[in-house]
Amino acid sequence: MKIHIQAICHKGLVRDNNEDAISIGGVFLRDDSMRLSVDVSDKGYFYLLVADGMGGHEKGEVASEIALNEIKEQFAMFDIKPESFEHDIRETGRYISFKLNQASDDQGMQKPMGCTLTGVVWSYGQTYLVNAGDSRTYRLRDGMLRQLTTDQTERGFANDPTASKALLNCLGGGLDGMIKVENIAGKLVEDDILIICSDGLTDMLTDDDIESILNQGITDNGMLDGLAERLKDKACEKGGLDNISVVLAKL
Repeated sequence: MKIHIQAICHKGLVRDNNEDAISIGGVFLRDDSMRLSVDVSDKGYFYLLVADGMGGHEKGEVASEIALNEIKEQFAMFDIKPESFEHDIRETGRYISFKLNQASDDQGMQKPMGCTLTGVVWSYGQTYLVNAGDSRTYRLRDGMLRQLTTDQTERGFANDPTASKALLNCLGGGLDGMIKVENIAGKLVEDDILIICSDGLTDMLTDDDIESILNQGITDNGMLDGLAERLKDKACEKGGLDNISVVLAKL
């Protein structure tokens, strides 16, 4: 399967530093952008992940980098296979949380560093959705946008826009941390577009905004035509109050 990818990780217009990070098959991205096409084999693995350092906590940029690097190391060292994938990824999430919390304790942090994580992993013919926190993964199919993840907040679980947005789950941040894993093999089809993003995008743009921008920007031959950067620009036009990370992947 070939995947056409665009990614951008931007500081936004207000924050002093960028606590977001992107991993494209282990390639770390921050304050940068990338476009590429990848052939994903049923005999190997590939992944697209976004991590967002927790605002209001210390060293969010360190947390997001540690999380993505630890996942890269786990894949490289243990070549996680389908028969143990879900268990191994959950254990990796627990280990990342332990590592972040321990480092926070060692450094005397009052507010332990932590991050969210979301994205998609293709592993030996299976496709997995992974999520911890309130960064989001969407799917665009036939012009209709659907959120595949659930924000792990009171607001997200209750589907109540008046409820709290405080994270109930993340990696580190003083919590045990858990990565939710869902096998979505068979739920993605050719020409689907995945949108993986931090809340710096979704706090600035509604789902209707994102759907409209994507539908207006997809070319006649179905290509993405700079849409990741366009989404980032629109979020900045609305204020750019947080770091903005966007990964688009057309199957």
